[in-house]
Amino acid sequence: MDSKLHELAEFYEKLDQVLQPSKRVCGACGECCIKASMLKIFPLELENIKSHVNNERSMKKFLDFVNNKIVRIWGMVEGECPFQTGVLCSIYPVRPYFCRVYGHYDYQGKNLLDGCVYKGHATIYYSREELPLYHELVDLAGSFSEQKEPAAVK
Repeated sequence: MDSKLHELAEFYEKLDQVLQPSKRVCGACGECCIKASMLKIFPLELENIKSHVNNERSMKKFLDFVNNKIVRIWGMVEGECPFQTGVLCSIYPVRPYFCRVYGHYDYQGKNLLDGCVYKGHATIYYSREELPLYHELVDLAGSFSEQKEPAAVK
C-alpha cells in the first residue's frame, strides 16, 4: 500500500504543477470548505488521509461527510468538513483531488462561491472527465481498489 500512497503523492505534485499557471492565488478564506456539503473522494485518497490523521473520531466524521450524510460537526453548521480549522485545512498537504481543483475549475460555470478569487477566471467544465489528469487518478485509484479486493474464489 505504501507504494500506492507514494504514487498518489507524485500524482498530486504533477497536478499542482498543472494547476499552478493559473496566475491566481487562493484567498485562503476557507469558504469553499465551510460551505461544502459533500465531496467525492477515492478510497486511495481516504487511505492517504488516514495515514496522516491520528484521530478516529475525525475520520468517522469525514467518512460521513464524504458519503454525503448530514452530520453535525462539533456543533457547527451541518455538512462542514471536519478537517476545517478556522479558515485553514488541517490536512492541506494530503487534501483530495476535488479540493485541489476547486477554484481552478468551475462546474457548469456556477459552482464557485461569490467571494472566490477564481470566480470569473476558472475553466468551466461539464463532466469530471474534462478535469486535468482525472483519468490518471481514476486509473491509479482503480489499481488500488483492485489490489485491496480479495481474489474471486473459483
